[in-house]
Amino acid sequence: MIFDWIKNKVPHCSFVKKKFDDDILIICTEDLIIYYLNSTAAFFITLSDGKSTVDDIKKKFLERYDVEEKELEKDFVDMIRDLQWKGILTLEDYL
Repeated sequence: MIFDWIKNKVPHCSFVKKKFDDDILIICTEDLIIYYLNSTAAFFITLSDGKSTVDDIKKKFLERYDVEEKELEKDFVDMIRDLQWKGILTLEDYL
């Protein structure tokens, strides 16, 4: 499964600016495109501190949300792909 491959990677944010507006996070990427992220993606970005692995972040999501672990892993893969595609996030090997 793809999650097993990414769980030990560390997400790094790669955007220029961010601003919270209620429960929406507004992100401006390096190419000046603006994205609006929902509260779930915003929580993921907030936890992406350059030290925590994807698996560490998953554990914090499981503490906060009532969700099945396998469903969360699938959602993480989809969300990370989307954030990478938009240039908001990169995954690096844990050092």
